[in-house]
Amino acid sequence: MYNVIVGTAGHVDHGKTCLIKALTGIDTDRLKEEKKRGITIDLGFAEMPNDRGLNIGVIDVPGHEKFINNMLAGIGGIDLVLLVIAADESIMPQTMEHFEILRMLNINKGIIVLTKVDIADEEWLEVVRDDIREYVAGTFLENAPLVEVSAHTGFNIAALKELICDMAAKTEARRFAAELLRMPVDRVFTIDGFGTVVTGTLTEGSIAPGEEIAIYPGGKAAKIRYVEVHGNKVDKAYAGQRTALNLANVKKT
Repeated sequence: MYNVIVGTAGHVDHGKTCLIKALTGIDTDRLKEEKKRGITIDLGFAEMPNDRGLNIGVIDVPGHEKFINNMLAGIGGIDLVLLVIAADESIMPQTMEHFEILRMLNINKGIIVLTKVDIADEEWLEVVRDDIREYVAGTFLENAPLVEVSAHTGFNIAALKELICDMAAKTEARRFAAELLRMPVDRVFTIDGFGTVVTGTLTEGSIAPGEEIAIYPGGKAAKIRYVEVHGNKVDKAYAGQRTALNLANVKKT
């Protein structure tokens, strides 16, 4: 079973959310404020459909410097990163900040995605390509593919999707044994009639309704009411899946 998590990284307004929508058909900006301001504030999630039987989840992280904590919450559990750089602006401050975070987290597999190529001429694109290759030299992205796309026109989106699938298929499978369960929590909220829900990426193990878990660092015990993966109720969630858990008798605070 291949459950792979792909994450975005990059400067604000470089096209991360539009790219994910082009790849998955899903707009990950769900908050009113995100729609109003045109930027991602909280983490967004989508599934990337494919014909290879791969379960590929995509995490959209905020690019704005004010929301770097939200970016950190989502990027830690990924298998593959899309470093998104806009062709009209090249490398910017949050490009560099996100890239340093990726390196500190020891993420070692990725694709450089040059977006908005439909609004840049070839001469400028050549400069940007050189800047990017110089910047990533000596890092885990030194020999990474660089794919030029336009989410607006659809240029090269299919090719990028195939490349993501190729790399996802070669990702080392995670361990599914239930006793290994680990899920760093990146969001907590309440649902009327159900109570507290936590979400995160299952990094190891598996979880099913009725099972007991421990919440750290306090070690508080809790029981699982129900489990969802990408908004769908499931009998069991496995490592490498974006997961939501409804916790019994646990307050949001």
